[in-house]
Amino acid sequence: MRNILRIVSLIVVIGIASIGHSANWMDGLPPVSVTAKPLDKVWATVAEGGGDMAKVGIFEVVSVQGNTATLKNKIGTSFPNVPGALIHSIGNPSKLKVNDIALGDSWGASKVVGRVKSIEAGKVTLRYKFGSAITDKLMDHAQPLVSGVQPMALVIYRSMNSPYKGLVIAKGKGKVWISTDSGHVVTSPETTVLSLDMAPKGFKVGQTVYAYQWGFGYKPGTVTKIVEFYHQYEIKLVGKDKPEIFIFSEVAAKI
Repeated sequence: MRNILRIVSLIVVIGIASIGHSANWMDGLPPVSVTAKPLDKVWATVAEGGGDMAKVGIFEVVSVQGNTATLKNKIGTSFPNVPGALIHSIGNPSKLKVNDIALGDSWGASKVVGRVKSIEAGKVTLRYKFGSAITDKLMDHAQPLVSGVQPMALVIYRSMNSPYKGLVIAKGKGKVWISTDSGHVVTSPETTVLSLDMAPKGFKVGQTVYAYQWGFGYKPGTVTKIVEFYHQYEIKLVGKDKPEIFIFSEVAAKI
């Protein structure tokens, strides 16, 4: 029992020690002054689990130290020395309408990309893919998508010559820092990164599109059926015998 307690204590100490130490993927981030004030809610990215892993979500500003800030998450865990380049203002949820594509954050669901299912008393419910299922969830925060290749925008980047999707978490000095679907951070030259076009007004039958397969990136195909307007499409991929169903966030108009 004592040995177990020692191991648990060591894990806790290592975890706490890792918070506040910059991860390798942070190397080269541009110096950016933090304009948020204490108690403000912000989008931010913090190192997680060592290596190139990172957590993206809504945090509260505790204090500001020039180009860095101390943040805390929903359960009160503190994250000191977060670079200003990784801290961004939140968008305005009042600009959203039903069926709009939105970026959301909620307990157990960070950097969610979904379509607005409903808005009640200013609270937004998004319909999105969670694992292999389509789900509706009330968000703590939701906002319109950021356009272009800017922080908190959805983009397409290339890895091993294949196109993948990700979320911009920082930008500067000709480089873009991107949070991937798996929670890793990659950097790409800005000239190779494209804005992700998920057709806000929906795709049409017969339209040539690019469907996303986790671990393989985007593959070309044709829309054969609208399964759920705005939300789900049946797509016949090139080289595949049968069509498959994809949610809108897995489909791009161009790459």
